[in-house]
Amino acid sequence: MALYAHQEATLGDIEGSGYLFRQRTALGETYRGVFFGPDGESTELESLVEEESVTFSGVLYKKTLSGKISQTKVEVPVDVKSYREVSMGDRALLEALEV
Repeated sequence: MALYAHQEATLGDIEGSGYLFRQRTALGETYRGVFFGPDGESTELESLVEEESVTFSGVLYKKTLSGKISQTKVEVPVDVKSYREVSMGDRALLEALEV
């Protein structure tokens, strides 16, 4: 997997940085991502794990077989799979429900 640059993004009403990326598997394509919220938003960000879906607005990266990477601005519903406090702030792992 390539290392992608964090871009300005929002998750629900929380502003921060992050991205989505396409991941090809034997069963097809999935879209996963990461979002970093600012310090002090941990309670609100952690509560999103319990939600069915929340809107992610930010960049979607796609890498072709030749290695070319494209970026597209998207606004898609995502499922927040997990939350954790890390050195960069509060991190949420995402899975897109539809793209």
